Amino acid sequence: MEDLKDLNINSVSRKKATYAHHLTRRKRDYIFIILMLAYPVLQFLITWSFVNIKSILNAFQVQDVYGNISWGFDNFTTYFDTLFNSTKHASGVTWINDTALVLLNSLAIGIVTVFISLPLSLLCSYFLHKKMPFANVFRAIFFLPNIIPVVALTFAFKISFDGNIGYLYEFMRFLGFPSGFFAKAPYAGFMVILYLIWAGLGYNVILISGAIGRIPKELFESAELDHAGYFKEFIHVVIPCIWPTVVTLIVIGMTNVLTLYLQPLLLTNENTAAVYTISMSIFLDAAGDGSAYGKASAFGLMMSLIWAPIILLTRKFLSKKYEGVDY
Repeated sequence: MEDLKDLNINSVSRKKATYAHHLTRRKRDYIFIILMLAYPVLQFLITWSFVNIKSILNAFQVQDVYGNISWGFDNFTTYFDTLFNSTKHASGVTWINDTALVLLNSLAIGIVTVFISLPLSLLCSYFLHKKMPFANVFRAIFFLPNIIPVVALTFAFKISFDGNIGYLYEFMRFLGFPSGFFAKAPYAGFMVILYLIWAGLGYNVILISGAIGRIPKELFESAELDHAGYFKEFIHVVIPCIWPTVVTLIVIGMTNVLTLYLQPLLLTNENTAAVYTISMSIFLDAAGDGSAYGKASAFGLMMSLIWAPIILLTRKFLSKKYEGVDY
């Protein structure tokens, strides 16, 4: 009986020690998780919440000439009234008012990024992967614009079309572009889109090339044994395997609708309303005397509430296209 009692005591002791060990390990795990989450949470609070809470409040504030503040949705109603009823055409585009043109320009940037720049990047990355001559040299050339500051890059692009020293100026004139086309509609918008395709190509190529490089060689060998040509190999092997990367780049391209402002601003100037984007319009309003803060905040908040769910739904829908791809 004493041996059985001792055995029970030892068993209980071992269980307590095991429980204490698991508890200590769980505490360590919790501490590790808290420390890892502390920085991103703190960064979110400082760089987003504390900064944007004032902008969110401004969206519902209207200040009169005497400095009195009233709360409501006047900034939102004013924007919609301007969108549908304004007859202002400072951009030089007569068939659409300036407020609606801002939305159209931003949407066009997203469409170009997703449906032109990304497919071109996919094709370039695929053929670079097929061991074409000087493939690594071309990768470096494609990526070069991404390691140069935006200010210098936009200046280099713009000066290439300068009327005095630009080596591409006469070519653009041959195509029918007038002098000073960076400041005229619709040529200014075309030049901004051309810049975005040129500058964004390298970033996409680097990411896509890395994704293609991780595809097992056995898949390409199997496609070759099945006598699949380049097109079938690209569609049925490459695209499914790199689909998560493609979805990520689509999401990034869609965010350009809300975030792109510096490139159009530097390529043209703030007086060229023909290339105004959503963020550029907000930036110029906020850089003024402060009287347009409420309208700019309302505009930004409204666009975020509309476009963010669209991006999330698009990502969710596209992610289901090729599920379970693992290699």
